[in-house]
Amino acid sequence: MPDLESVLLAIAASPRRILLQRLAQGPATTGQLAELLPMSRPAVSQHIKVLQDADLIRTTVIGRHRWHELRPGPLRQIAGWAAEVADRAGNAPELRPSGEVHDEPPRQLRRDQQP
Repeated sequence: MPDLESVLLAIAASPRRILLQRLAQGPATTGQLAELLPMSRPAVSQHIKVLQDADLIRTTVIGRHRWHELRPGPLRQIAGWAAEVADRAGNAPELRPSGEVHDEPPRQLRRDQQP
């Protein structure tokens, strides 16, 4: 599985998120994906390449067509990371209206919990 950073960078661009949303509905050809975006087909192919490199999509050649399908594993990796951060934030000390931080110091992250 790719590292979290490469997956986050891959989904940072809006056109790539549009492609992923379409592929969540099922496989599509490069031409079908290109119809979704107001850019040249080579530009769409570059976006597809970034998604492939992040292991977010798998491409299969069938005849003259390249079919692309979503690989949800990296998206689950992001969801897991986001859930951990949200859980940690829920347990963190709170800022009081006076500007003081609640008495409990934040827990130190173990090395394996750091991003």
